[in-house]
Amino acid sequence: MLRSPPRFFSAALLCGLLMIFVGISPTAAQPHLYSDDLSAPLLRGFEALRTGNHEAARQEFERVIAIDPHNSYALNNLGVLEERKGNLREAMAYLLAAETYAAEYTHKLDEICGAGGMCLAVAPSSQKSAKSNITSIIHSNINLLRVKISKAKSTG
Repeated sequence: MLRSPPRFFSAALLCGLLMIFVGISPTAAQPHLYSDDLSAPLLRGFEALRTGNHEAARQEFERVIAIDPHNSYALNNLGVLEERKGNLREAMAYLLAAETYAAEYTHKLDEICGAGGMCLAVAPSSQKSAKSNITSIIHSNINLLRVKISKAKSTG
C-alpha cells in the first residue's frame, strides 16, 4: 500500500516549483561578492570620491547596489555620503544594510577616514584576505553615527 507524502513535503515541493516557475532561486538573495560587472562602477565611484565628486560617486555606488543589493563596500560608502550631507537616518539605514553580509566581502581594500571619523572603503582588489576588512569599518561607522545621532537628539 502506497502512503501519501507528508503534508510539509508537498508544501516544500510546491514552493520549490513555484520558485522555479517565477524565476526565483534560493541564491538570488545572496551577495555577488566580486565580478567584472561590479568592479567597473566600484572603481569609478572610488575615483569620483578621490576627486571630491560625491554626486558621481553616489551614482556609481547606486549602480553597484542595483546589481548587488548587499554590496557592503557600496552601501558603506553611501552611508558615509549621507552622513556628510546630514541625513543621519538614511546613513544608518545604509550602514545597517552594509553590515548584513559584510563578513562575506573579504577582498583587500584601503580606507579613507574623514575628519568626522567615518571611513570610506576604497577600491577592493580582486585579492581576498583571510577575513573581511569592511566589517570593522562598518561597525566603527555605525558606532560613530550612533554617538552623532544621540548628540543630535539631545541638542535638538
